[in-house]
Amino acid sequence: MKTRFQALLEERDFLFTFELVPARSVRTRRYQEILKFLLESQKKNFFQAFSITDNAGGNPALSPIPLGKTIKNLGLEPIIHFSCKDKNRNQIESELLALDREGLHNLLVLTGDYPLYGYLGRAKPVYDLDSVLLLLMISDMEKGFDERPSIPFFKGAVVNPFKLTLSEIWWQYLKLYKKLKGGAYFIITQVGFYPKKWLELKTLFNSGITFVFSRFFEDKKLHSQEEDEKFKNIPLLGSILYLTPFLVRIIKEAKIPGILLTESILNRLERASNFEDEVLEISAKFASLLKGLGYKGIHLCGFPLDYAKIERFFEKFSKYESRWEEFFEEFEGRAFFVRDGKTIKKEIPCLIKEDFDFSFKGKLKPSYFINELFHNFLFNPEKKVFSYLEKVAKILDERPIMKKYFTYLEYFIKKLLFNCQECGDCTLWEFNYNCPQSGCAKYLLNGPCGGSINGFCEVYPQEKRCHFVKAFEEAPSKEIIKKFIKPGKTFFLPPRNWDLFKTSSWLNFYLKRDHRSL
Repeated sequence: MKTRFQALLEERDFLFTFELVPARSVRTRRYQEILKFLLESQKKNFFQAFSITDNAGGNPALSPIPLGKTIKNLGLEPIIHFSCKDKNRNQIESELLALDREGLHNLLVLTGDYPLYGYLGRAKPVYDLDSVLLLLMISDMEKGFDERPSIPFFKGAVVNPFKLTLSEIWWQYLKLYKKLKGGAYFIITQVGFYPKKWLELKTLFNSGITFVFSRFFEDKKLHSQEEDEKFKNIPLLGSILYLTPFLVRIIKEAKIPGILLTESILNRLERASNFEDEVLEISAKFASLLKGLGYKGIHLCGFPLDYAKIERFFEKFSKYESRWEEFFEEFEGRAFFVRDGKTIKKEIPCLIKEDFDFSFKGKLKPSYFINELFHNFLFNPEKKVFSYLEKVAKILDERPIMKKYFTYLEYFIKKLLFNCQECGDCTLWEFNYNCPQSGCAKYLLNGPCGGSINGFCEVYPQEKRCHFVKAFEEAPSKEIIKKFIKPGKTFFLPPRNWDLFKTSSWLNFYLKRDHRSL
């Protein structure tokens, strides 16, 4: 059974969606303004769907479900943002069942912003599943699993091509591939202000994602023409952010995860005699570019709940949409932001110029080769010693005292070397001996979030490199990073199994209790 939004994506050449940020309570003035805007939307018919954020910016807010029900009751189409940051996998399933009960089946699946604060201090970040695993879980719920009835969800995902380092871009596109394989039916871009990156993303779809990866690795086995043809038909929507002086200031200070302005945008806004009118001009030109490039629609973010301004935007869009090709050069420019009082200006790499060559050079790091030597000797099933180590592991596992002290020894070594978090299911090898449980603030396993800026983690800017950037950059060759793709049924890493917490990951490996057994 199709949702109305799904049908609209199939029937219309182009559409507009509008993002709503719920207030802290239904009792606030903001919530009443949203209701008034939605009532007016019934008559205006500018927007084909309304998406509702889920604790945007890491701030606690009203759940998207009540507002989603209101939108549905008004005869409009809601899209529920569904993030991983606040819920474990049981709560995720419970909430998905509640959404099904209310008939709210359009979902935008996100990793989610890191929590900023909560009652009596910062809230605990959960991230029990990442967005790839959440898509897979919902896909299973659509089919029905473990004797559960099938549920007709229509789910989308997000990609952020607006990155300043090649390693970040590579991971964004690899994670996009995983999201598509995980069952995403539509894709919405993160907010960005460099139109050639929209062109780059569209070109990636047209060229074929697996084709691009197969050419990068010089491995034809990675190319799946069937997948590439399927993914070409995935609806792609571009996000446009309505800028205010406050937003410009905090984006300049790199305080919104993953979003950067360019010098050309900043110069235009600083010279503008009418700030608001200039913002509408920029937004309308961006919308015309996205339509001209063949995107399926526009996702408007942060726009005022004021139809007078929205109508001005659409008037400008109508004026510019036939001239879209003129505007590429108009928005050229370096990314601009300030960190710790230091101004940073950096070129935004555009892979179309390089024919999607990520220019990977590799790094000769002695610690990697030492770790690889030990791993290959002790944990390679093809080595003769492996069968003996399996027998030793079984003996240790059957003797509680020996098992206890063996586990102490393992974690003493790994804590010193890798800041091990005792998860019992080690993925050091998968990330070139960088631990995701201690290295990633969100404990992600299948690719980074979209919040990094210039290779640094959104939670620890200028202090800590993104875990996935490090794993990529510390690989000595292309052949080593090919394992990140993991084609076939193992293309994703499963979620952490909490049954294994504080147990020996070495014993779990030899006795096939860890993720390698799946």
